[in-house]
Amino acid sequence: MTSISLSLLIGAGMGAGLFLLVRELFPSGPALGPALERLHGPTPRSRRSEQDQAPRLTRAGEAVAERVRHWPGITIPVKNLNLVGESVGELFGAKLLHFAVGLLLPSLFTLIVAMAGIQFPIALSGLVGLLAGAAMWFLPDRQLARRAARARAEATQAIMAYAELAAMERISSAGAQDTLERPAEVGTGWVFQRIQAALLRARLDRAPAWEAMRQIADELGVTAADDIADIVSSAGTDGAAIYATLRSRAESLAAEQAADDQARANAASESLVVPVSLLSMVLLVFFGFPAFARIFAI
Repeated sequence: MTSISLSLLIGAGMGAGLFLLVRELFPSGPALGPALERLHGPTPRSRRSEQDQAPRLTRAGEAVAERVRHWPGITIPVKNLNLVGESVGELFGAKLLHFAVGLLLPSLFTLIVAMAGIQFPIALSGLVGLLAGAAMWFLPDRQLARRAARARAEATQAIMAYAELAAMERISSAGAQDTLERPAEVGTGWVFQRIQAALLRARLDRAPAWEAMRQIADELGVTAADDIADIVSSAGTDGAAIYATLRSRAESLAAEQAADDQARANAASESLVVPVSLLSMVLLVFFGFPAFARIFAI
């Protein structure tokens, strides 16, 4: 094999690795199936048909998850996965892909510099590859946590609006069951769709509506839904007046959301300090170097 063919082969391998890395770091929009499951909740399907239709990477991720789920230090974020509409196999498939990219990139770099006459020890390349793969193994967890945090903030805003609607329904002398069911019919977002599905299941099971809200709180990880369930259940069992309590909880949710938005804005502003400082230093060197050069040349 000539040097040109070897260079083309190595370049093609690096290009494919960089393409896979960029695709994972900047994922596209969600697929239609997970998006519909996020709106309406998971639909009952046979496990065998799911495994047959799943991509190979997802099936490989499921196999790895089955092996490592009981290892110490390995936790599967089930609530975050349910919140964004992904499966355990998709998460661990992304982990495998990230690990492979991190493992191979140092080796490709070693091959390229070897063509330039610079020799690196193979053991050093393998060690760096293992460290890079181990570091990139946890990258999908961070991406999932960020997406789940955004979805949970959106769910909290929807629950806040739902509490206001429930308070308005309660002041019109509605019963405890109607206080939770009628406001859910007004909204059209994915959170209201999940609430409607949970209330429908509770109605078919002849369970009270506040049990459905507790289920929503467990699925989405939003404690405000559990608080609303406790407030309305007190009216359904003890006949307590809950209008003022619902309004107070909605106002406290609004204050908490405003504080969270302010904290995120402050964090985003602080994250810009380092890039702006580096840019200022580069501009200072760029414009100041000619003047210093003339001073020392005199």
